[in-house]
Amino acid sequence: MIGKSYFLLSLLQVGLSQEWKGHTPEEVTAQEGLCAQIPCHYSYPSHLANQPRLGIWYNNEKLGKSSVAFHSEDYNHQLPRFRHRTWLSGDLKDGDCSLIINSFTREDAGPYFFRIEFNNQDKYSYIPETWLHVSDFTDKPRIFPADIIAGKPVDISCIFNTTCNGTAPALTWDTATDVPGSASNTVTQHGVTLTYTSVLSLTPSLRHHGQNLTCRLRYPSVSSERTLVLTVQYPPQNLSITSLDIIDASSINIIEGNSTVIICSVESFPASNLTWRHLNVPKNRTSSNNELWLAIPHVTSRDTGDYDCVAENEHGAVEGSITITVERRGSNDWKAGLLGAGITLGVGLSGFFIFKCVKKLCSTGRDHSAQTEPIRSCSSDDKSDKSWKKEEKELEMKSEHGLSPDSEDNVYESCEIDKDSVYVNV
Repeated sequence: MIGKSYFLLSLLQVGLSQEWKGHTPEEVTAQEGLCAQIPCHYSYPSHLANQPRLGIWYNNEKLGKSSVAFHSEDYNHQLPRFRHRTWLSGDLKDGDCSLIINSFTREDAGPYFFRIEFNNQDKYSYIPETWLHVSDFTDKPRIFPADIIAGKPVDISCIFNTTCNGTAPALTWDTATDVPGSASNTVTQHGVTLTYTSVLSLTPSLRHHGQNLTCRLRYPSVSSERTLVLTVQYPPQNLSITSLDIIDASSINIIEGNSTVIICSVESFPASNLTWRHLNVPKNRTSSNNELWLAIPHVTSRDTGDYDCVAENEHGAVEGSITITVERRGSNDWKAGLLGAGITLGVGLSGFFIFKCVKKLCSTGRDHSAQTEPIRSCSSDDKSDKSWKKEEKELEMKSEHGLSPDSEDNVYESCEIDKDSVYVNV
């Protein structure tokens, strides 16, 4: 029983070892201009393990010399358009039949299958075939910039990865004429991935800020590129302080009670943190902004003094100052007010003296009414006196003071106003 089981097991192992099997994908898509790769692994009867063999790839669904894309012994059997463009990435003895087609074109698209031959006796075609499709070239290199700081050397890397070991791409740099630098290229492999790297070493300056830096990828028939806009970091510089009324002034005069605005601006990258200080006391601040306004409403004498603006970022700091002088209101307004007050006082005094003289005149006229000619009364009540009483009073005035009817002018002379003494107060 045991012998029979061993015999059946041996037959099963022989049958398995004699199977012909191939492992290829149904479809593969490759970009035009790059290399295309069809992964392939095959197996065969074990008794052929040490036999010589050749491998053939056909670009067709049928056998025929007119469709040979690769021949492991004689490339002259290949179609002219495939010569020197196809090879195997592995070793047939290891069961690796992977095909590489370099500089893949649209004409190369179609079905492919692999055939193995051992001394023209044992042969096998691994069907079904793999369909190879072509797409537009879209791959681009990648740029990995470090921090770019004015005056400090920096290395900028351009990298391109591929899993197809065809013609190596060329990586080059396109820079502005005033961006000198040196490049070094390397290639490394990790598993099936090939990494092409170009490192550009340069020392940027402020004038390089905003300029383009381009890494270009070139294959024999296609190319692509990646562009980096240089953003050069630098400390704050060119700080300026202005006001809404005066530009580029180191000091400004403000009338007490008025308002003003002073503006601090600076150039830097990244943007600076700005602070206004008065007598070392912060008055206003802003972050990541290269401009800061300080408004001072209703200026008083306490606002007199120096105002310092400090700008700083991670690469440095700079500061500037402006002096504000507060001028007290009213030196001219006070003089004008004093003149007006003097005029008002003078007019008032003049009116007062005139009133006093008229009052005195009226009083004098009553005292002399018995001896002089009648004098018109200064009171509205006197107008109601009887005419016979008027004559009697006038005679009494004349008799008492010895006045004649012509003495009325003498009464008014006693009320003469000294104009000079009045207006001298103005």
